Amino acid sequence: MWRETTKHERNLRIFAEELDAFLPARILDFHVHVFPAETLPPGGPFSCAGHSMPRYDLDDLSQDLAEVYPGRETAAVCFGIPHPVYDRVGNNAYLRDACDGRRFFAFRLFDPFEDTPDSLWADLRTGRFLGIKPYPDYVRKPDVSLVEIPEMLPDWAMEIVNALGLGVMLHIPRKGRLADPLNQRHIAALCERYPRARIVLAHVGRAFFLKNVVGQLDALRDYPNLYVDVAMLNHWEVLEHAFGVLDPSRLLFGTDIPIALAPGKSVEINDQYTYVTPVPWALSIADDDRKLVFTSFLYESLRAIRKAVDRLSLPDAWVRALFYDNGMNLLAAIRPGSIAE
Repeated sequence: MWRETTKHERNLRIFAEELDAFLPARILDFHVHVFPAETLPPGGPFSCAGHSMPRYDLDDLSQDLAEVYPGRETAAVCFGIPHPVYDRVGNNAYLRDACDGRRFFAFRLFDPFEDTPDSLWADLRTGRFLGIKPYPDYVRKPDVSLVEIPEMLPDWAMEIVNALGLGVMLHIPRKGRLADPLNQRHIAALCERYPRARIVLAHVGRAFFLKNVVGQLDALRDYPNLYVDVAMLNHWEVLEHAFGVLDPSRLLFGTDIPIALAPGKSVEINDQYTYVTPVPWALSIADDDRKLVFTSFLYESLRAIRKAVDRLSLPDAWVRALFYDNGMNLLAAIRPGSIAE
């Protein structure tokens, strides 16, 4: 069993010694991928940091949340696997029907070429989806690093999202990510042109190393409809900077489950980042000689969050807001009628 939960004694020890006293009673994960088996392409199980995964449904998520956060009340914002080879329509339909709007909340995968204004409007106006999840690969450029945000989010789609006051979970493109001047302009334009839309920058704008975030949040931090999630951030320095710069009410806890459950760690090397994993993965450096004992990306993220919080002497109320209140307040603002008290 590769999933690094407290079913493994070493993780139970980490939780007891390092995390139990730190984590609040309620946790909302704002960044989770969920996909039933029929979503996957024929013969192609999902590679979860080098581990084959034939599905990850809400039953799997419920079990893992209980085992990762013993004794906590948990909830999650869920979307599918955002890639053209997966069954986007089927994945959206599963989340539409399975998410209850009380514990599990659905965002809709969005494809700017295969979706239409009518199909997007019909799905979003039902209230079953609280936002959309675009992705650079849906633009289908030969070089995905050249994708621009307006290609992922055409005006017609943003007009629908804005009219309904919904959210966007934005995985920003281009090699420079948050530090790319064009991305900076396009993010600012989204916030200004669509003030009722709530824009969430996934992974703090994909700023996985310190140089990529320092000075890059300053021009964006005053937009009231801009948020960031901290999914897969294992770098306390990046988190400390973001926590010190941004309005604390617009910081959202997220993990990138199920990948976050895999053994590994993100590391910074010479103003770059990579992952280190015990098995080969397309995005990682593998520990082929098995010199290391790993915990999960998720627990490494929690360690980094705790270190940043301790260094900044942030109070318990700030921690509770990061892990639960901020996300629930955002969901309530998106669709007040669907959020349980």
